[in-house]
Amino acid sequence: MRIVLLGPPGAGKGTQAVQLAERFEVPHVSTGDILRFVVAWQTDIGQRAKSYMDEGELVPDDLVLELLKIRLAQEDARAGFVMDGFPRTLPQAESLDDILSEIGHKIDGVLYLEVPDELIVLRLSARASCPTCGRTYNLHASPPKDDMKCDRDGSPLITRDDDRPEVILQRLGVFKRQTHPLIKYYEDRGILRTVQGAGSKDEVLERMVGELDDMAGRSS
Repeated sequence: MRIVLLGPPGAGKGTQAVQLAERFEVPHVSTGDILRFVVAWQTDIGQRAKSYMDEGELVPDDLVLELLKIRLAQEDARAGFVMDGFPRTLPQAESLDDILSEIGHKIDGVLYLEVPDELIVLRLSARASCPTCGRTYNLHASPPKDDMKCDRDGSPLITRDDDRPEVILQRLGVFKRQTHPLIKYYEDRGILRTVQGAGSKDEVLERMVGELDDMAGRSS
């Protein structure tokens, strides 16, 4: 199956995307990962994306879509993929459909991870990361062994300015405004399922798998 995960910041999309990809034995496709590795692509498109990243600017949608088209056409993605981090808006969703159609594919299922705002604030405001290796910690659920130092390399952990509760609530407001049309778009196509994202990662995984199994059964 070709699966897209949607959900607010802090919903656990990245964690669940990795688990789903392992369960279905398909690649996890993240635009964030593609852009982080693009510096190794000695191609014109890779250098164009890198120029935006070096300036600290967002890579334009048309360039992200070009990169996605290249990634989704690779051999390991032919049997399916799990995508998170994209699309975020209705125009992005429509463009994603277009590039998939060009390579003979389509989205089979969209899972929306629904998490209460108060839980998201709790999760994100407790987040800290290592500036050296990038590992992320939840100071409540999975704290480092040594107070505010990375378990891997001992670097002092940092917290992001946009993980303050008042900023998180603003981010959630932006997400809801941008994503409402996107959710309706996939609902109207009959391929969206809402999954409760509260609970352990294994509990949430089994809910997602159950929804996907049901969708596959109904379409067969």
